[in-house]
Amino acid sequence: MVEPRVEDIAEKGESFVALTGSQAACLQGLRFCRVSPTSDSGIWRVTDVTRVGVVAIDDVRLIVRPKTPLRSLIFMASYSGLQAEVDDASFAFEADQDLPAALASALIRAVGDATGRGMLKGYVSVEETGTVIRGRWDIARQLKVRPGIPVPVELTYDDYTEDVAENRILKAALRALVRLEQLPRRVVDKFGPLLGLFSEVSDLRVTGPVMLPAESRLNAHYQPALRLARWVLEATSWAHAEGASSGSAFLLNVAKVYEDFVGRVLQATLHPEGFDVDLQVSDWRLDTDGKIRMRPDIVISRQGRVVAVADTKYKVWGESDGSPPNADVYQALAYVVTAGVREVHLLYVSGDVEPRRYEIAATGTTVVAHAVDVSGEPDELVTRLKRLSATLVPAMALPPSVGIDR
Repeated sequence: MVEPRVEDIAEKGESFVALTGSQAACLQGLRFCRVSPTSDSGIWRVTDVTRVGVVAIDDVRLIVRPKTPLRSLIFMASYSGLQAEVDDASFAFEADQDLPAALASALIRAVGDATGRGMLKGYVSVEETGTVIRGRWDIARQLKVRPGIPVPVELTYDDYTEDVAENRILKAALRALVRLEQLPRRVVDKFGPLLGLFSEVSDLRVTGPVMLPAESRLNAHYQPALRLARWVLEATSWAHAEGASSGSAFLLNVAKVYEDFVGRVLQATLHPEGFDVDLQVSDWRLDTDGKIRMRPDIVISRQGRVVAVADTKYKVWGESDGSPPNADVYQALAYVVTAGVREVHLLYVSGDVEPRRYEIAATGTTVVAHAVDVSGEPDELVTRLKRLSATLVPAMALPPSVGIDR
């Protein structure tokens, strides 16, 4: 078997890779980057990358490595506000230098932890046809399906079973990873015993974004595994277009992982203090006719009044990068004017500068740019964001009993 040729693609900036015309068209067809020809025959320029991971096309393996440390990335992807502690052993993935292997290893461990005390069970409504009455005889369905025929009967009942949404999601993620070409054999071999646990669980057909079941006391121990499973299903849902080239793709939206993590930490931190933290608010309009839509990442309110707005930016912004990009500032101004607050916050991925404040005289408002350090130990990530939460909420909005360190 011929070893694939490996090409690295930068997550930021531009990269030059050797591809055939059909391979370049296949890469462009995945729509996570821009592919353009250069003056050198067979060399293509790759820019505007929006995902990280691995793409296999014929005999070429294209690797987009995240700028975020894998340890931090896996923790952010699995984070649940219900996690009380961080077990360092659960996030030791430095040895796995490629993202699919690291995420697969994390999911294997998380599913093992989730099912260690037994598979989650719940009541599921079942409709079936039988000769023995069990549950409720569905007369309306009986008359529709078999008018005038008493047997067999149409039944409806609640069954206490492992075939619940949580287990279907985990099974689907495990099966998706088994089919992935890029995983090393040492990782794939671990899937067999785990999939055996889900033999009585129905297959889940994933046709769009995966909606996780609401968190509850009963499924709290499943949350890290469910969150990892959701990202796995999204990353493996990318398919190559029909054509001369063949292969597979594992592409993770790290910007969305970062946004989700920041939002969930802020929810867990501020909700006990009497604040509501809404993520991806979709009903905001800039104009009076409601034609210009806006979708702020984070909206913090108290007693129905918006007190802070923030937007996550998965961009490195630091000491040498000057002021934030103009487009980001214009977007922030639209949020602050619509919300009627004095400040709006931009949360960049970086850790080398203090927050900078930009006073906008024309509107009497302030845009605050923060550099969020996502390196270090998992508990440090959470602590930094908890401290950040205090700077997002105006002092006048905080109740006297607030316990957040300023």
